[in-house]
Amino acid sequence: MKNIDWDKTWIGFLLGLIGPSIAFSIYYLINYSYMNLSEFIDYMKLGNTYTPLVSLCVLTNLLPFYLLINKEKYAGTKGVLGATFIWAGLIIFLKFFT
Repeated sequence: MKNIDWDKTWIGFLLGLIGPSIAFSIYYLINYSYMNLSEFIDYMKLGNTYTPLVSLCVLTNLLPFYLLINKEKYAGTKGVLGATFIWAGLIIFLKFFT
């Protein structure tokens, strides 16, 4: 298998987008697997907990950020940071417009 060059912005961006999605999926599967996904979303809307949950899931971006920064892969770090800003925009949208 070919070694991956982690010092690419698009790889960091992909890591930053996928990490919180995986964290959200794991949270759903562990705690609410008895509901289907649409019931879970409705349940979160009812309790107004989707914004804090997505915010906590975005914290998973700290892991690839610090791993890439410690390996001095700064282009990858920029990608993770860019994806985090995308997630922040989604959180702001959820907080104020839903």
